[in-house]
Amino acid sequence: MNEIIEQKVIDGCIRNDRRSQEKLYKQLFPALFCLCRRYFRNDHEAIESVNDGMLKVYKNINSYQPAKGALFNWVYTIVRNTALDKLKLTVPLTQQVETLSGAAESGNGEDPLRALEAKDLYSLLDHLNPATRLVCSLFYIDGYAIKDIVSRLDISPGTVKWHLSESRRKLKDIFEKQFNTRP
Repeated sequence: MNEIIEQKVIDGCIRNDRRSQEKLYKQLFPALFCLCRRYFRNDHEAIESVNDGMLKVYKNINSYQPAKGALFNWVYTIVRNTALDKLKLTVPLTQQVETLSGAAESGNGEDPLRALEAKDLYSLLDHLNPATRLVCSLFYIDGYAIKDIVSRLDISPGTVKWHLSESRRKLKDIFEKQFNTRP
């Protein structure tokens, strides 16, 4: 989106112009949907999260400051945080898994998701429970450090490490079944 169109769209959104809001939504939807699909098991939940985030964008568009970064980055952050907040409310991680203090990560530390296509990644993540999928996505896809996941989700480092270990274990089983790599 070039700067002239972007400013017109922003000005329209500030005026609460529905056409400008629709234009912004349509331009950003594909990337925002892919972002939210990482966290949710089905398209409906991902779309709902995008819509909730975009409502926050429209409500707070006055606070966007172009000098601090691109509009896309600002919107992306709002939608991502909206999705994470929704997950935090609907999936209480601390109730799903006992805190495992000192849990060690298993495996060889390689990123098992690096070579996958995006569509393959989503289908694999669908095999994980919501809490494990969230931690796995934040760590492997979004690049959050364990300490950042701990503070963002308000869970212990041991619980984060358990979820990462669990995601590697489950994904390893899926890979072995799919590619018949078991001896």
